Amino acid sequence: MISMNYENSALRSVPRTGAALPQQPPTAGKHRFRPQPDHGRRALNVSALCVDRHLGDCPDRAAVIIRTNAGAEAVCYRELHERVCRLANALKDQGVQRGDRVAIHLPLMVESIVALLACARIGAVHVVLDTELDAHSMAERLMECGAVAVLTGDGIGGASGPVPLKATLDGALEIAGTRARVHLVLVTAINGAEITMTAGRDHYYDAMVDWYEPDFPPEAMYRDDPLFVLYSSGDRNGACAVWPAQHGVECGTDAPSGGASGAWWYHHNHDGGADDPAELRQVFPLAQKDRQGDEGSGVGPET
Repeated sequence: MISMNYENSALRSVPRTGAALPQQPPTAGKHRFRPQPDHGRRALNVSALCVDRHLGDCPDRAAVIIRTNAGAEAVCYRELHERVCRLANALKDQGVQRGDRVAIHLPLMVESIVALLACARIGAVHVVLDTELDAHSMAERLMECGAVAVLTGDGIGGASGPVPLKATLDGALEIAGTRARVHLVLVTAINGAEITMTAGRDHYYDAMVDWYEPDFPPEAMYRDDPLFVLYSSGDRNGACAVWPAQHGVECGTDAPSGGASGAWWYHHNHDGGADDPAELRQVFPLAQKDRQGDEGSGVGPET
């Protein structure tokens, strides 16, 4: 009897006439397929889940609404897609690769949301840095996570006075010295504060990003690829970092109502940037029925 075994099938030759049929092994009929590990399963890119899938049905619908004292700023899905792709092209052209860490040292604004989506689009891991960090705490985080690029602003107005974001970053990079891997700094003009730019490393956000093409194919990611690094608040001695994977946020964005803002609200809620559920609902308008399913689970604000 000649037998040929393959991965998921077994072929046997036909017995001659009058011969008894061979006995089948006890495992016959059972499927030999083994499920692939998590790293073998492809997951949709979070950026595509949040932005691209809405371009066909509702490209002009408001994707991000930021309300500040100066008024409300709304960005539709078409514009958000263009801005995300431009930044993704810029980061890729400047040497940021899949798996690299990119620090986002910005307040809650459209550019910060574009930054995290652009990082997810190229497969980079974004690291959110609190705008209230001092230079020493920021230096520790930059060295620990190994960030290769930083997106920051010139300065913002804090509760206790102006917060010089760029100056704090410069101090952190000076403290870290050669232990920091940062080779690219993109500076967003927020309040027009005077800042010092380092040639070859520092660039104004608009002056660089606007030159790039508004299209970038999303990177195919695995379910267990890290998506972002999240540090707890406080000084470095009391801080810890977590590395959520793609699958957890993918499940949160795959809502039947099509509310892509769930991913951004998820990050913001766990970052501790806003404590008022009403403020969260204004900035990230989740569908009401999506929130009802998450009540009491720690994923969404209580209603």
